[in-house]
Amino acid sequence: MSRLLAGLQPFDSSRVAVIGDLMLDEYLWGHIERISPEAPVPILNVIRREFMLGGAGNVVENLRALGAQVTVFGVLGGDFTGTQVHDLLRAHGADLAEVIIDPSRKTTRKVRLMSLEHGQQVFRFDDESTHTILGEIEDRLVSAIQAHLAGAQVVVCSDYMKGVLTGRVLNAIFARARKLGISSIVGPKDSSSQKYRGADILMPNSRELAQLVGKPVDGDVWLWDSAGRLVNELSLEALGVTRGRDGMSLFENVRTGLRRVDVPTMARSVFDVTGAGDTAIATFAAAVASRSDRETAARLANLAAGIKVGKRGSACVTFEELKESAQAL
Repeated sequence: MSRLLAGLQPFDSSRVAVIGDLMLDEYLWGHIERISPEAPVPILNVIRREFMLGGAGNVVENLRALGAQVTVFGVLGGDFTGTQVHDLLRAHGADLAEVIIDPSRKTTRKVRLMSLEHGQQVFRFDDESTHTILGEIEDRLVSAIQAHLAGAQVVVCSDYMKGVLTGRVLNAIFARARKLGISSIVGPKDSSSQKYRGADILMPNSRELAQLVGKPVDGDVWLWDSAGRLVNELSLEALGVTRGRDGMSLFENVRTGLRRVDVPTMARSVFDVTGAGDTAIATFAAAVASRSDRETAARLANLAAGIKVGKRGSACVTFEELKESAQAL
């Protein structure tokens, strides 16, 4: 606990750049009282709507809740959903100077229909563009990265496979970060591991790790072998695997080989796992930016994820909550 508290410095001086797929999560809450006469489906009588940041936007919101300074790089469509995402990011105090508007693109909007009686999702539909950015838009994003990444201490790439993090964009991020001497951390969704070559740290969950190595999740030996293979193939400095009820495992590439640290889960009650991965990567990035070592950053990230799943919805973890939980250990 003393090491954890010692590494838990205020994050208000942490400067993090977030680059990735910005999305809007819309929740329609209502009552289900009857079945439609038109088809065997329930009718949801909508009572209220909620709008929240999703994807890379959720990482931004988590970082801001922790007190970190955030610069956002990304692409939004020239539509009402894009305006909503922009306004939510601005309301959280993020720097949006590097967010590009593409009039031809549809901003990702995920709509969840939620039952008040059951407190759970009954249906979801997505309205989005997932084609990769090309031409002038990709050129502008690469130029922004090359010109304005220098103010960050850490860069987080939040890949939700919506087309913003192209191979060229990622290469530009990793090359610029390496030149500046700042850590690049990736939340990967693509099954092609080579897409992330050049990153310093990858933070997949177990399922995403299985996709990256092409082998299904299969116990502790699988975890060791998969982590070692990915670290070696991509020349990673570290790999942090979030493992749900099993906590988190950090693998660091050190002189003596692959160093492993297992961090047990900190969740006391689990209400909602939505966004736990974004909370973990945001906390890890904020801690690294505040000069914590990677093991301390992983322990803080795991602690924050444990707090997050004890909340309903996409509520973020604050620095004060993180500190109180660390003191209670």
